[in-house]
Amino acid sequence: MNNLRVEKNTDFEILGKTTKDKVQNTETEELIFGICSTIGSSKEIVIDSLKRRLKEYNYDVEIIKLSEFILENTKDELKNIDGKTAMYSEIQFKIQQGNKLRKNFSPSILADLAIEKIHGERLTIDGELVTDPLRFKTRRICYIIDSIKNKEELYLFRSIYKDLFYMFGIFSPLQERNEYLLRKDLSQAEIDELISTDSFENNTEGQNVRNTFIHADFFFRMSNKLKAEIDKKTERYLHLIFNSSIITPLKQERAMYDAQSAAGNSACLSRQVGAAIVDTEGNLISKGWNDVPKYGGNLYDENDVEDNRCFVKGYCSNDSEKTKMADSIFEIFDKNIAISDFLEKNQELKRELKNILRNSSRVKDLIEFSRSVHAEMHAIINGSQLAGSKMKNGKLYCTTYPCHNCARHIIVAGITEIYYIEPYIKSLCTSLHEDAITEDENSENSKKVKILMYDGVAPRRYLEFFTKTIERKNKLGQYEYNKIELTRFKPKTKLSLQALGTLEQQSVHSLNQMGFYDGK
Repeated sequence: MNNLRVEKNTDFEILGKTTKDKVQNTETEELIFGICSTIGSSKEIVIDSLKRRLKEYNYDVEIIKLSEFILENTKDELKNIDGKTAMYSEIQFKIQQGNKLRKNFSPSILADLAIEKIHGERLTIDGELVTDPLRFKTRRICYIIDSIKNKEELYLFRSIYKDLFYMFGIFSPLQERNEYLLRKDLSQAEIDELISTDSFENNTEGQNVRNTFIHADFFFRMSNKLKAEIDKKTERYLHLIFNSSIITPLKQERAMYDAQSAAGNSACLSRQVGAAIVDTEGNLISKGWNDVPKYGGNLYDENDVEDNRCFVKGYCSNDSEKTKMADSIFEIFDKNIAISDFLEKNQELKRELKNILRNSSRVKDLIEFSRSVHAEMHAIINGSQLAGSKMKNGKLYCTTYPCHNCARHIIVAGITEIYYIEPYIKSLCTSLHEDAITEDENSENSKKVKILMYDGVAPRRYLEFFTKTIERKNKLGQYEYNKIELTRFKPKTKLSLQALGTLEQQSVHSLNQMGFYDGK
């Protein structure tokens, strides 16, 4: 037994007397908040509100602007573009230099630099450089990343910081973004171009807010009507993060969670979509998802002996028919102007022309050849069978913006409001039905269905936030959390400082391996 004896650990008193104490002492109270906002949205209002509310929890707040890394690591000089405003030239310069950095090094390079900065600050304790993870100290600090523009940046932050990372998606209606940017002295043509670029650049190194925003943990719809409620929302969201009060779901959060859970039933090869319809009081009427209909009613599912969904057949009928259509168009041209004679010796060019017809024309946007019933239609049919009259003046929550085919059925069903998370650029809702549908939240026209971005807790974290994880009452049956100072609460999700430091080092190593600092 004497061989098992070890020398007394001098750090024993610091780290705690038991293994449990030691483990708990390694857990950090740090938080990482990411901001993802469409250009022209009033993100500053949300950031300022978060800073004020975090002070109530005795948290220091540090803003890390990713655009500063771009300016610090470019050798090019900002020059005004001929015929363009100074503001446009500055924004375009940052976009182009950011894309250049991502292309030369990594799509997540800006996130790597932010993580390296955070890691470097953790290595300094009371002015002393500390490399031993056992000596890392927890800090009540929140880093706010302003702002995340593509999915690779988001994925890296989530990979490193796990559930310590929360992303806030901030969205203002197009008209209000337009007005905001006009006040920045941008021309209308410049605004249109910047909004398009910010939303989606068709390359891995470009900006892709449209497909990044949808993965937020909290959504803020920053319309003029809702700006006054921002402080109340940030207070509520922080209560959920710190478990510092009992918070229950709002009606819209329940409805969108119902829609998201419905989407999980879909076996569609293209995308999973879910929809939920609620009455004027927010009570659930019906749910639906996109999949193939079966004889006798409803959709095929896992319980059916004979399953004829698309994945069983091995192909998407919509894609198959669009390919046939592109080939047919090519054959029509060939028949009339003998394209094949010209292309006989260049089969590669012939294939390229067919690909252009298939993927670069409006043929690619066709949706009518799908065998699946859309989620909205499934919900409407279910609702009409179960409680048809209650759908009148109801609301539809859908994980994806409705297509123009579903739009007309939503109108005829008497639904007055639609809420969505994921955009659907193929949709022609508002152009085909401008008389009956609007995206203008401030519109006073009560004779139009409003399509609005969802506002609230993301359904992906619904159960995590709203499931009870601690005792809510003491032995006398009393609720006492409202008597505890906010400064005593810690985030409900935890991560070991030792693990965190090791994970962050991966970004440091990556920067060195990429040769980012070579020659600097």
